[in-house]
Amino acid sequence: MPSLLRHTLGMIACLAAPFAAGGAERADPALLVRNATFFTMAPDQKTPFHGYMTVDRDGKIADVGQGDPPASLHAAQTFDAHGAWIMPGFISAHSHLWQAAYRGLAPDQTLTGWLGVLYGQVASRADDGDFYWFTLDGALDHLEHGVTAAYDFNRGNSPYDPPGSPDINRAEFDGELASGIRFVHGIDMPHQPKPSLDVARQHLKSFLDWTARRPRDPHFLSVMINGSTAFVDTPDEATIEATLMREFHVGNQSHYLEPPDLIREEQDKFPWFEKAGLLGPSLIFGHFIHTTPEIIAKTAAAHGAMAWNPLSNGRLASGVADIPAYLKAGIRVGMGEDGQASADLVDPFENMRTGLYAIRDKYQNAAIMSPYDVMRLHTLGSADVIGEKARLGSLERGKFADFLVIDPTHFAHVFDPYATLVFVASEQDLARVYVGGVQMTDHGRLLHQDMQRVETEVDRRVAASLKKPATAAK
Repeated sequence: MPSLLRHTLGMIACLAAPFAAGGAERADPALLVRNATFFTMAPDQKTPFHGYMTVDRDGKIADVGQGDPPASLHAAQTFDAHGAWIMPGFISAHSHLWQAAYRGLAPDQTLTGWLGVLYGQVASRADDGDFYWFTLDGALDHLEHGVTAAYDFNRGNSPYDPPGSPDINRAEFDGELASGIRFVHGIDMPHQPKPSLDVARQHLKSFLDWTARRPRDPHFLSVMINGSTAFVDTPDEATIEATLMREFHVGNQSHYLEPPDLIREEQDKFPWFEKAGLLGPSLIFGHFIHTTPEIIAKTAAAHGAMAWNPLSNGRLASGVADIPAYLKAGIRVGMGEDGQASADLVDPFENMRTGLYAIRDKYQNAAIMSPYDVMRLHTLGSADVIGEKARLGSLERGKFADFLVIDPTHFAHVFDPYATLVFVASEQDLARVYVGGVQMTDHGRLLHQDMQRVETEVDRRVAASLKKPATAAK
């Protein structure tokens, strides 16, 4: 499917005509944002300021400055923000984009029962074409709500599928790419009927080779392994995943210590991660709620990371991750929206509020975590966790120009701007979403996709798939 986003980027590039200066070729910025209040989330720039930002023809930030832009500065396009607030796009370190098709499912189930309904009763009936549309729907929903990049757990194929089975992994990749979101494509490893390094190696290599043959696109960030160590009965899977991570230089995100009914069973598997060599900067623990002091200490010592998912943890009654303890120990923490079948609504503002309130309740201490802290986790913290801190997460020179325009009209008096963003701001205040300097939404309306058409197609496909036997399609 052709990407409207790539076409738009090409038009912007043409608008910025190069000129010679001092023997070197330079170009006017593609975009100038002026008259705005910037929350850059840069580590050394906590205080918001009134200023401007320029974006180059590659969709990266050329400059961020205080006050008015130089009078000599000319850009192909200028956006006068009229005092609006500009912040980095939210990053979801843990999402299941395709699950947007199954919102509101199993409302009274905890994780184990919910998984049985989602995977055992409904999703098993969908085919590759369905998963393209489901993934596109979920990605666009993320963009509409200000999430500009996401780690996406895909429900892909296994080499053990019958010959001729449709390639769901590739369909989901195409859905991610067509949406215009930046994404890490998480790929499942085959572990049935018995884990095999050779089978898993060929499975991963085939997909990586396929992505390498496609035209380069900056929205595709990387491929990582969806870890399965917590879901199997032997340590063989951990050894296979660690081997593939070293061979192919890929990261890994493993769901771990999420369900309250399997705490001891999953804690007992921690040595598998250790002995296989999985622990390290390239391993992300998803959820990571029911830890022990030993697990925390060893994860921190290995420079490990975790993805915090407050909305889905509350929805599934999974528990509250001890984020202050993780941060104090040195574990890198990011935030995720999780799946739209477990968190139901992609809303990073509500995700931050829910997480912050849960931590304050846990500690009975309103000072244990600040609005700035939680906002950093959902931007620069998430970028760090998914291995993209150098390119995403803050508004700094050289990073991708992925940012949000927040309309402060309804905020009344602002006592603390970060408190206002976390406690007060909501979807209605999100005026624009930009990815790579290209405007993607205008007051909740997508500019490059027809969301109503996408959702109509998704509804039709879900209804049609539910008429099939549960074993009719993967």
